[in-house]
Amino acid sequence: MNVNPVEIESIVRKVLSTLLAGDLAGSTQQPSSVVVSNELAIADHVVSASTLEGRLSGIQTLRLLRSAVVTPAARDLCRQAKVAIVKDENAVSSPNSIVKQDAAASTVPSKVRPQRLIIAGSCQAMVAIEKQMCSKQANVRAQLHDDTAALREIANGLRNGHQAGVLVAASPHAACWQAARDENLRPAVVSQWSDLPAVLSEVPVNLLILSASKWNVPSICNASRHLFEHLKRIH
Repeated sequence: MNVNPVEIESIVRKVLSTLLAGDLAGSTQQPSSVVVSNELAIADHVVSASTLEGRLSGIQTLRLLRSAVVTPAARDLCRQAKVAIVKDENAVSSPNSIVKQDAAASTVPSKVRPQRLIIAGSCQAMVAIEKQMCSKQANVRAQLHDDTAALREIANGLRNGHQAGVLVAASPHAACWQAARDENLRPAVVSQWSDLPAVLSEVPVNLLILSASKWNVPSICNASRHLFEHLKRIH
C-alpha cells in the first residue's frame, strides 16, 4: 500500500494526540500561541506541519513547551525555513490568544523572578554550560543555529527582566558590531580571563561576548559567575 507524506503526517498526528489524551484530560485550555518580534511561541502538546503552515514567514525561533512532541514533517518545515526550535516550560504566557508586538516593547511575563543572567550561544557546549551553571544564577538557553539568533535571545531576555547576558559566539567581533546597533545592549568582547575585571570596572556592560573557540566550558561558567557576583554588588 502506498501512503503519501500528507497521509503519514495525518497518521502521526492522530497517534500522538491519542497518546497524549491522558495528559490533556481535564484541561479546558485550547491550543494557544504568541508572536513576539521574530519569535513564535506555541503551547500545543503536538506540533504538526498543519500547525505551522503559513505561520513561519519572518520567524527565526519557534518556542514550544518542553513536553511538546514535534512531528517529522514539522521539523522539516522548520529546517527549510531556518527556524530554530527551542523548548521552554512557559512557552506561552497568555492562553487562547495570538499577540503581535513591537520588539522594543515586547514582554512575556514569567511566573518566577528572572535570573540575573541569560546565557546563549551557537556552540554545542551550551548543554555542558547548562549543567554546570546554577539555575538560580543564569537562564542557559539551548544551542541556537547562529550568533544572530543567540544575540536575539539575549536581547529578548534583557527586555523581559534579566540584568545581563553572556553570548558564546562563533564570531565574537562581528556579534559585538551587531549588538552595538541595539541601543539596549552595551556589549564588550572579552578575549581572555585577565581582561574581565577591567571590562566590568571600566564599562557599564550588560553583555559579555566570549569566543566559542577560545573559551572552554569551565572558563565560560567562571566568567558568568564573576559577572553574576558583579551584578549583585552594583544592584
